[in-house]
Parts: sequence; structure tokens; C-alpha cells
Amino acid sequence: MFKKPCLIRNSNNLTKKLSILVCLSCAAQGFAEDEQRLYRSAYYLGRGDTGLAIADDQEAVMYNPAGIAQGKKIYKRVILASPTVEFSDDARNLAKELQTDNSDVTGALKKRVGKNEHIGAYNLTAVVLRRASIGVFNGETTDILIHKAPEAGGLEGVKARLVTSNGAVFAVAQDFLNQRLLVGGNIKYMHRGEAKLEANVTDADKLKNMKSSDMLGTGTGTSTDLGVMWKIPGRMEASMGATVNNVGGTKFTPTSDKAPAPAALKQLVNLGVAIQPGTRSSRFRLLAEYWDATNNLKESVYKKTHLGAELTIRDIVGVTGGMSEGWTSGGLYIDLYLLRIDGGMYIQEMDDRVGVRPDKRIFLRVTAGF
Repeated sequence: MFKKPCLIRNSNNLTKKLSILVCLSCAAQGFAEDEQRLYRSAYYLGRGDTGLAIADDQEAVMYNPAGIAQGKKIYKRVILASPTVEFSDDARNLAKELQTDNSDVTGALKKRVGKNEHIGAYNLTAVVLRRASIGVFNGETTDILIHKAPEAGGLEGVKARLVTSNGAVFAVAQDFLNQRLLVGGNIKYMHRGEAKLEANVTDADKLKNMKSSDMLGTGTGTSTDLGVMWKIPGRMEASMGATVNNVGGTKFTPTSDKAPAPAALKQLVNLGVAIQPGTRSSRFRLLAEYWDATNNLKESVYKKTHLGAELTIRDIVGVTGGMSEGWTSGGLYIDLYLLRIDGGMYIQEMDDRVGVRPDKRIFLRVTAGF
């Protein structure tokens, strides 16, 4: 068990109260896959978080760097900002209950025994050329699980986890065999922060004045992803993709001696296939992926299986759907070139088995670029 103080930021009362919850964290196994993620694409989340076999533009930079070798022109895309927010369905209700100065934090938590509360935010800014890209990314996620604690006589306990990731990424790629074979890689420099604590729910109010330096373990490190994509000629426009994320594993060098460095990122091998039959005005995509093929995260086969589908009209308006970790997902988007909006929902399984602790999340992203 970790027992460290809580991160409280100098902001408004609501932020402070949410920070209390953020900092009562734990090492639940269901957090394992989430911890490995530096960036989530709202577009891909709607279709089961699939896309490594067809990734392009800024999505390819983080999902499969081989994809930026697609196309013929040198210039591909400039992403000025792509802020994304996601939150558990019940997190909105929890936030409302904590908006007043005299709110009952303990009572609000006790009503949510067995539920996970999640808040996440991401952003990627990038310049994407064919065969090369550079960008900066950042993200912060909070997971809060209220549970009955047998070791505390059956009283309610709170387990939570806070992870922050900020860094820069540089990706390169090359095409071969008349653009049938694409190969690429990226290197990321990161500043990572992580807090994992556990506390009795009745102690929540006592953590309001704890300093962040006593709780948040921070560190720096570099990681590399490698990717390959194979395009199969034909009307179905089939393709296959594979990535090796965090090649060799990524360890972080601590930047403070007050808290342990963040946990290492494990090497993950992901495989995917896709078909894209279409007409002049519309396109239908079907995708299937199997993550962590070498089983470094020790999760069930069902948690590692992702399925996705998409119907798009001229790549301007689209509907997405899929299945991730045994649960459904769906989304909508409209792309006006200079401005794109993605929204939808997905379900994250918070246990290491499928069907045990689903966490329904809503997401929204607004992308500005040209």
C-alpha cells in the first residue's frame, strides 16, 4: 500500500476538492492498460480504439508512425491544438456535489461504492509532413475507485491514481514497393508524473492542505515506437499493421527524492487488420486489432481484442462504432478541414477480466488545424 499526501493545486474550491479525490490513489490491476497510454485519439475511441492498420496524419504519429509515409505530397497537416476531454458518466454528478464550500466529500464518496470515477484530458500539437513529423503532447488522467475495505473492518475506502504525461515526439517513415510497404518509428521525450495512494474515505477532508511535492512522483525518460503497414491492392483496400510500443521498456529517471519515480512503461506488441470498401462519395471501414500480443500486461484475451467500424461520407461526416475490452463504443464526427469535432462514448474495463467493473466514459475533442 502507498500512503502519501495529496496533490492540491492553487485553484478554485472545486478543483481543490477534486484534487483530494485524485490523490487517494491505488495500484488496482485494472489500471494497468490505462497507465501505458500516453495519448488517446477521440476518433479511434469511437470505433473500439482501432486504427493502427490505417493510421494517417497526426493519429499515425502516436498510434503507428509508419502511416505518415502515406500519400504523394510532402505536406500533410498542421495541428494547432486538439484538446480532448473524457469523463465517467457519473463524474459529472460527483463534480456537482462538490461545488459548494460545505459539500460533504465523505458522503459523496460513500454513495459511489463499487464505481470508478474517471477524468482525462489530452492534447496533441503537431506538424505532419509525409515521412516526417514533430509534435508535443500532454495528458492527465485521474481514476477514483470507492470500495469496501475488508482490512478496515468493512468501511469504505478510496483507491485512486493520477498520471500526467508531457513530452515531445519526432517520427519518421519510409514507403517501399510503390507504397505497399510502409515502415516508421518515433522517439518520445517525456516528463511523467504518477501518484498512487489509498485511504479510508473518512480521511478525505484531512488531505486538503497536502503539498504536491510530497505525493507526486515525477521522472523523465525516452521511449521509441516502431511500426509497419502493408497495403494489399484490390477493391477492398485491405491493410495490415503492427507496432512495437516502448521498445525494450521505458524507465523514468526520478526528478525528486520525495516520491518514487513513475512506473516503467512496458513493451507492447499490437497487431491489426482493416478493409475499406467504398464509392466516390462514401467509405465503409472494418477493423480488428489484438493488443499486447506478447502478454506483458497479463490480461485476458478478451480485454486485448478490439473491433471497429466506420461509415463516412467524403471523410467529412462519419459515424463510428466498435467493441473494446468486451464493451461497446460509438462516436460521431464532422470534419470541416480547419475545424473538426469528435464526440462519443466508450467503456473501459477496470478489472483484469472482462465484464466485472465497466466504466462508461464520454469524450469530446475539438481539433484546429490546416
